[in-house]
Amino acid sequence: MREKWAATLCLIVLFLTQCDRLHAKIRPDSALLNRIFNYASGIDTAGLTGTRTYTYRRFNLNVKRRNFTLLPVPTMYRIAHGCCREYVGEDYNQVTFKSFNDLETQSKICLSTIPRRRQVMTPALKYLMPRIYNISVFDGYILSPFHIKNRRFYRYSTILLFDGTAMVIFKAKVDNTQLVNGSVTVDYATGRIIGGEIEGEYDMSRFHLTLTMGDEGTKSLLPQKSSLNMQFKFIGNNIAAHYKEYYDQPQQLPDSVVGCNDRRLMEAVRPDTLSLLEQGMYEKYDAEIADSDSAAATRKKPSKFKQIMWDVIGYHVINRIRYTIGPKDQGYFRLNPILNPLYMGYSNRRGFYYKFDLRGAYSFSPLTEINIRFKGGYSFKQKQFYIWIPFMLYWNKKRNGYLQIEARSGDRIFSTSVRQDVLETPARDDTIEWSRYNLDEFTANSLVITNNYDISDHFGVKVGLALRDHHGFDRNSFILARRPTKYKSVAPSAELEYRPLGWKGPIFTLDYERSFKRLMGSNIAYEKWEMDGQYIHRLASLQSLSFRVGAGLYTRKEKNYFLDYTNFRENNIPGGWNDEYSGEFETLNSDWYNTSNYYARMNMTYESPLLITSRIPLVGHFIEMERLYFSALSVKKLGPYFEIGYGFTTRLFSMHIFTSNNRGRFRDIEFKFGLELFRDW
Repeated sequence: MREKWAATLCLIVLFLTQCDRLHAKIRPDSALLNRIFNYASGIDTAGLTGTRTYTYRRFNLNVKRRNFTLLPVPTMYRIAHGCCREYVGEDYNQVTFKSFNDLETQSKICLSTIPRRRQVMTPALKYLMPRIYNISVFDGYILSPFHIKNRRFYRYSTILLFDGTAMVIFKAKVDNTQLVNGSVTVDYATGRIIGGEIEGEYDMSRFHLTLTMGDEGTKSLLPQKSSLNMQFKFIGNNIAAHYKEYYDQPQQLPDSVVGCNDRRLMEAVRPDTLSLLEQGMYEKYDAEIADSDSAAATRKKPSKFKQIMWDVIGYHVINRIRYTIGPKDQGYFRLNPILNPLYMGYSNRRGFYYKFDLRGAYSFSPLTEINIRFKGGYSFKQKQFYIWIPFMLYWNKKRNGYLQIEARSGDRIFSTSVRQDVLETPARDDTIEWSRYNLDEFTANSLVITNNYDISDHFGVKVGLALRDHHGFDRNSFILARRPTKYKSVAPSAELEYRPLGWKGPIFTLDYERSFKRLMGSNIAYEKWEMDGQYIHRLASLQSLSFRVGAGLYTRKEKNYFLDYTNFRENNIPGGWNDEYSGEFETLNSDWYNTSNYYARMNMTYESPLLITSRIPLVGHFIEMERLYFSALSVKKLGPYFEIGYGFTTRLFSMHIFTSNNRGRFRDIEFKFGLELFRDW
C-alpha cells in the first residue's frame, strides 16, 4: 500500500514539475516588449527639473598587474606611480537635475586612500547612472536594448514567472562593442523594469552592471541602486574595480558642508557597512600615514628634484589639467595632456602632426561670460606651426549676444597675382628666370573682430572688422622683384544668419566683406560674398546625416589680390573623430582654395555605429563608429570635382580613406590615421 502511495505521489510531483516547465517556457513576447518600449513615454519628466537629491558611492580597486605604460593613461598616474595595489574610496554627493539627462553634481564628502585623493578611472562613473530607456545607455554610446529603435539589433526571449513578473533575456545579434547582453526582471502588466544585469565591453574596459530601478514615476526611469564590476586591460596592465552607488538618499548634512574629508561624517551618511576587505584597506592606509608622520623627523627628506619631476611635471604632462576659479567655481582653466595621443595624427599630404588645446572660461552672471581658447599644431612635413585663438565675451547669453576676437597664424595661402604682375611689367629684368623664384606662396595671419546679436530664435546679425596680413614665404624673391613683402587688407564685414526651424534645424548664413585701400594701412581692395548652409539630421540608433552647401564670389579685386574665403579653406588643425573629416575636402591640394574668384560646394556625411566593418566577425567587435562621405566642388579650371570616403574609429585609432574624381577621371587618394586612445577619459 505504501508503495502505491509513493508511486502516486511521484507521478503528481512529476506532473506539477512538467506544468511548471511548460508555464516557464522561454518564448518571445511581443506584447511585453512593446510595453517596455513604451513605458518611458508615459511618464512626464518635466517635474524633475530643479529637484535635488543625494547619492552615496563607494569603490575599491585592485591593481593586479601594471607596468610603465599605465603612466600616460589619463587619471591613472597616481596608481601607476604609487606603491600600493589596493585602494578604497567613498563619495557623498548632492545632485541637482537641470533636466532628466543633465545633472549637476557637488561633492559633499570625499574619502580615498589614493594619494592626494585623485579621481581614477573616471569613465566608470558614467556606467553608474545609465539611462536604460534612452537610445544610448551611457550618453552617446552603447545602444539600449530597451528602446524600440534598437530592437533590430537584439534577440529577446521571455520567461514568465508566478508573481506577475517576467524575465526578459536580451542578446546582441552582432558581436560589437556598441551592443550588450544581459537580462532584466519586468512587471508584466506595465512593462516597468524592476532590475537586472547588463554586461559588455567598451573602450578597453569590460563591465558587468547590476541595477535595481526605482518604484514609480520618474524614479522608475532611474536606478535606485547600482553595482558595477569593471576590468581594465591595456598593454599588460590589469586593474579590477568594483563600484557601488545608492541614489535618492535623504539630506543628512547642512548645505555648508562641501568638499569635506571627515571619516566620521561619512559613517553617519553611509547607507550600508564596509566589508572586512574595505575596512582593512582603511586601517592599512591609516597605519601608513601614522608611520610616515612619526618617521618624518628622522627620515631623509626626499629629493626636491624627484618631487618636482614626479609630482608636478610628471602628473601634469600625462594628465588633463583642470582648475576651477572663484568661490563658487564660476570659471575654469583646462589643458589637455601634453603627451595626449589623441592629439597626434598622420596624413600622407600633411605628414605627422601634433596638436594641443587650452581652454578657459569665467562666468560673471547668468548672462555674462568670458571664453578663451588657444589651439595650436605643428606639421612636421610642412615644418609649419598653426595657431588659432578665439576670445569670446558674452554680454547677453539670452540673445546670444557676444563680442568675438579671433586670431589665426601660420596658414599657407597661394596667389599667382604677384608673379603675373612681375611678368607683365614692361621694365622687368628679362635676364632673371622668374620661374625659379617663389612669388606664389604666402603665410597668412588674421585678426577678425565681430559682434553678434540674435533678434529672435530665427534671425541673427553679426557685424565686424577683418584684418589680414599676407607675408611672402620667400622674402628674398619679393625683394628681388621689387614687390612688397607684406600685403595687408582691412575689411568691414556683415553677416545675416537664418534658422527657419530655430536652433534644432538647419542654419543658413549670408556674409559680405569689403576691403578699402589706405584704411588703417590697407594696400588691398576687394569685395566678396559667401553663402553657407549646414544641418545635422539625427537619425535612430546614434546615426546621423550631415549636410553642408555653400558658395562664394569675389565681385571686386585689384591687380595684386588674394582669394581668401571664410567658409572654404583648409583645416590645418584638425580636431579628432568628433569634428574632423566632415565638411572638408581631404584630397584637394591647398593651392585650389585660393585660385578661383568663385566656388560652389556640397558635403554630405553619414555616420552609423553598425554599418560595414562592424559586421565582420572578430574584427567588427572593436568598431565603434563608421562614416561615409560624399563631396562635390566647382571652382575655376577644376570642376566638376567629386570626393568620396569611408572611415571608422576604434578604441585605439581611427582610419580614413578618400578618393577624388575630376572630370570623370581618377585624381588622387588620401589616407588619414589618428590615435583615439582614451578619447572618453
